[in-house]
Amino acid sequence: MFAVLLVALLVTLGVAIVGWFRPVPPKSPPAPTYSNQQVADAKAKVCAAYEQVHSAVKASSARDEGADPTAQLAFALNGRQALLAGSEYLRTVLSAEPATPNDLATTIRKLTDVFQELVVDYLNGLNESQMESPLKAGNEATLTIERLCK
Repeated sequence: MFAVLLVALLVTLGVAIVGWFRPVPPKSPPAPTYSNQQVADAKAKVCAAYEQVHSAVKASSARDEGADPTAQLAFALNGRQALLAGSEYLRTVLSAEPATPNDLATTIRKLTDVFQELVVDYLNGLNESQMESPLKAGNEATLTIERLCK
């Protein structure tokens, strides 16, 4: 009985010693701070990227589809490509600009999510009335970005 208690005491003492000398987990680093110039530069780059994407999406949707089914398919593919490539481009620029103001970064991410959702919806053959929610979210994000980029 004494031996069992001694072993239990030694095990408990060993666990306590290991716990005592175990390194304390490091504190998370403080959030980075950026100068006003860094924030302004990041905002300018992200807003310029947004303008490029917005222009490409508008151009791809402004073309006349025509009556030819092949032309209509090419038109649809071009629009999907503009949305998908635009969303990836915006995400790439945004990730390269960590000093982007949070409200702008959040809205850009929301818009890229909407672009990708729309591409999937178009590929599933949904019509615009079936995509009312993402289209509305995209319009709201666009208006917010344009206001933030002024």
